[in-house]
Amino acid sequence: MKGSVMRTYTVCAAVVAATLLGACSDGSAGVGTSAPSASSPSTTSDNAAAPNTGNNTGGSDNGSTTKTPEINETNTNVPIVGNSKGGSDATGEEMPDPGAGGGSPDGKKDDGLKQGPFKVLVLSTTLEFPHDSIAVGSQMLNDLGQASAPERANISGLAPDATWTVDQMIRVPGDPNYFSEITAETLATYDVVYSNNPTGPVFTNAPDSANKKAIFQTWFESGGAWAGHHSATDFEKDNRWTWFTENVAGGWFIDHDDDNTPGTVSTQPQFAEHPIVKGLASPWNTTDEWYLMNRNIEGVTGFNILAKVTVSNSPLPNGTQARPAIWTTENEGGGRAFYTIKGHNRSVFAEPQFRQLMLRGILWSAHRLPGGN
Repeated sequence: MKGSVMRTYTVCAAVVAATLLGACSDGSAGVGTSAPSASSPSTTSDNAAAPNTGNNTGGSDNGSTTKTPEINETNTNVPIVGNSKGGSDATGEEMPDPGAGGGSPDGKKDDGLKQGPFKVLVLSTTLEFPHDSIAVGSQMLNDLGQASAPERANISGLAPDATWTVDQMIRVPGDPNYFSEITAETLATYDVVYSNNPTGPVFTNAPDSANKKAIFQTWFESGGAWAGHHSATDFEKDNRWTWFTENVAGGWFIDHDDDNTPGTVSTQPQFAEHPIVKGLASPWNTTDEWYLMNRNIEGVTGFNILAKVTVSNSPLPNGTQARPAIWTTENEGGGRAFYTIKGHNRSVFAEPQFRQLMLRGILWSAHRLPGGN
């Protein structure tokens, strides 16, 4: 942070190649790994099974119990070099951000955007239903963070160094390093925490949970960013973490349409020029397991609904009414959150429009999307 001395921390990160095996909510079996691209996921698995909690959060539509895989992961020590801000020299003068490449000492360009590469910490712990798309979601995040990502050519004025690298959180409860990344010192080295289809009371059940929640809250309220898709809201639901619901996610998932249900996503007219959705197709005809939330996010103070989805054949109560599909929020400290209800099936992560949306949403959250200062 501004005026802090750069330090070096070591964090145990999970190998992205950990395999997830589970059943989709449409009843089909699915396997995904983190190594392949979104368009051609592998189908290998070496994970033992652990029991699910048996709730109805997207597992079996007939109420049967879903098995959550225990993920056997090999931990590697990944050095984290301080945060991306400058410190001070022996005279007490503030030093510029070493990755800023010019601009003001706080690492921002004249247009208010931050500069330079940044890091994303990915949370994909599944204490309840395990999506088999987690692996391809991780691969998408890795791909989009690279300067060579073709999706970047569609963003006018994007700085060539507005790239990111991805670290995976240790996601197996019982591992001695589980949730060790959630410290004030370590979070300070990340611009974004990304929820890649986690499920269940992940923070609540973590060691030293109250302290971990307070650390995350302070980080977010001081300018940290959160982004996520789909079951990022099937997470700490039912008021297990009220602050997160009210200030970050906006609500939680309570029901969904079947997987591969057609829907039409339309940008809200008042946000047609928002840099996350500007230039994207609207209407956007696509399919997904469309979430229904516990409340209308439009009525939650501080949240902006960038787009809604209309599901004309939804059997859910009021399901045929247009419902929020993409939304954002920002606090006074500069902390930002971006979320979409899309992201259930593995095929979604190969959709060009979805990938473009997620690239823009992450860049906006990290204050690096042109027009999004």
